[in-house]
Amino acid sequence: MPRENPRTPTPASVMRDALFASGRSWKLTLATLGYIVHEAAEALVPVLVGVIIDRAIVTNDAAQLALWLGILLANFLVLSFSYRWAARLMVRVYGHGELELRRSLLTRVLHPNGVTSRRSPGELLQITTSDSYRVAGVSWSVVQQGASTAAILVSSAALLAISVPLGVGVLAASVLILVGMHAASKPIEARGAREQASASAASDVATDLVAGLRIIRGIRAQPQATRRYLDASAEAKTGAIASNRGIQRYLAVSGIASGAFLAALAFSAASLAALGQITLGELVAVVGLGQYLQGSLAHVGTFASNWLHKRASAVRIVAVLSEEHAVPVEDTHVGGVGLAEAVRSTHDAPAAFTWRAPDGTDIDVAPGTLVGLRPATPAAARALAATLAYRVPLEAGEVTVAGLDAHTIGPDAYRHLVFAPPHDATVFSATLHENLLVDSDADGVDGAGAGAGADTGAGAGAGPGIDPDLESAAERSALTEVTVLGWHRQLGERGRRLSGGQRQRVLLARAFASEARVLVLDEPASALDPATEARIAASLRAHPTTTVLVTRSPLLLAACDRVIDVEAHSPCGTGDARPAETRRPETPNASTAAGAVTQTRPETQNETQAQRQTQPETPTQPKAQAQRDTDPDTPATSPDEELARR
Repeated sequence: MPRENPRTPTPASVMRDALFASGRSWKLTLATLGYIVHEAAEALVPVLVGVIIDRAIVTNDAAQLALWLGILLANFLVLSFSYRWAARLMVRVYGHGELELRRSLLTRVLHPNGVTSRRSPGELLQITTSDSYRVAGVSWSVVQQGASTAAILVSSAALLAISVPLGVGVLAASVLILVGMHAASKPIEARGAREQASASAASDVATDLVAGLRIIRGIRAQPQATRRYLDASAEAKTGAIASNRGIQRYLAVSGIASGAFLAALAFSAASLAALGQITLGELVAVVGLGQYLQGSLAHVGTFASNWLHKRASAVRIVAVLSEEHAVPVEDTHVGGVGLAEAVRSTHDAPAAFTWRAPDGTDIDVAPGTLVGLRPATPAAARALAATLAYRVPLEAGEVTVAGLDAHTIGPDAYRHLVFAPPHDATVFSATLHENLLVDSDADGVDGAGAGAGADTGAGAGAGPGIDPDLESAAERSALTEVTVLGWHRQLGERGRRLSGGQRQRVLLARAFASEARVLVLDEPASALDPATEARIAASLRAHPTTTVLVTRSPLLLAACDRVIDVEAHSPCGTGDARPAETRRPETPNASTAAGAVTQTRPETQNETQAQRQTQPETPTQPKAQAQRDTDPDTPATSPDEELARR
């Protein structure tokens, strides 16, 4: 299981980690020194030009000219190489900082213990990409501000050497400009936060509309969908314009202040030169330093706005990193994955599964059996499926699998043994083959798989390198028409090239292909027609893995060894539940759970030949055949015929 930093994240800690985490502090320090050397060398250029004028040009001294030109050339070499070296280090610092921020966000979002809130994909994409990019850029801001500060200090020192009044004036003006720019930057953070929130909302609406495009067309809601997106887009545009206007006003004030500073400096230097207090070369140096300082002061003036804009992104990142786990991490056993893997490696057979209902009744699912749980409402079904999938906190002993307490081993280890996808699970933007590789090793399939697939009649879509187990899973999920199109055909974003029923069958094939010891399926055939649902019911009946169905479908429940009615007394399915059990008549020796009410399902004997002919041919069910051999009262009809009749 991914281990998270136990420290509570804050905007300051996120920005600090972007700077110094993973041993980047020394690289950042060296890069800062490199930029300082670069800026200092650049500040010395007008000083050296002034020296050349006074010592070589005015005096007409060729030796001094050659000497100082050589010094100027050496200064340019230092200026160039220090920048290239520092920039290379900064690319590494920035790149690794952004990578670690995104990795932290993805680790948090994909953590096996889940999160309490459900953010939209568009919002998560915005935070993971745009906000991570901005926060990681704080390293550039820190280094460049350090270099700009060094440039101001070097320039001021040179001005002090030329004229003390000029040097003091430059230092005083620099302090005033910095204080004024800091005061003017205060509204920028709030505008930046509003801009990012509106952009995230627009991205969320766009993602939602694209995901539901077929439904929107089906109900002819294009005008409403367009209006909704235009409203969100307009709000995002308004926020971006307001934020950028604030930044541009800030930059304009900063430019005016630095321009006024340059004009005052040039006028003062010209006055001193006219009075003979400074030389011609010193005047040139002062004007050059003033122009250079104008850029440095303008850059220093933007530091506050950049910092606050990045801090607004850091606040959004912290909101994701600090979300509570849906299942507390403190309750998770650190060695749970090892225990689960030990069960998988030593036991190939299906595992036993037990759920303790809210009223204290233990629902025992024997290895290899198919048990149906019939909830009162769809909302109760979602809540029950979330409990059995361990997506919500569990009490000790509430769910056990293969003798292991789910509460003890934790969600990550639990999912090594139990495959329990949500009802609205995602079809990945990949091929059918890649969508079914949940537990399989894609590189472990050799060419023999193709021959096996041909022997099993998996369809024309079966190609070289396809595992026969995957072909069997697709066949049991009635995916014949999809496999004919090709195993390596892209299914589109979130399976958009498929119909709703085809997407659900892909998810069901993924469950059949899983190597888990227990399957928990939440309404796996809700989007299928009755004939296909009957085929799926027969496949579930024949599947050797322990399977728990959370469903209200009569066809699926008819295939179950046991059916347990779960009555929930609240709309969300969180009230008291009292199971009422229904068993197949061909299972006379199954034990009855404590407090359960046993019902017998009547079997219809009169079945027409036409009904038998409409049922697709499936392999003989070994569980039902064994019961017919031992129980003379069992009707001489196959489970497939019963499904067709029902």
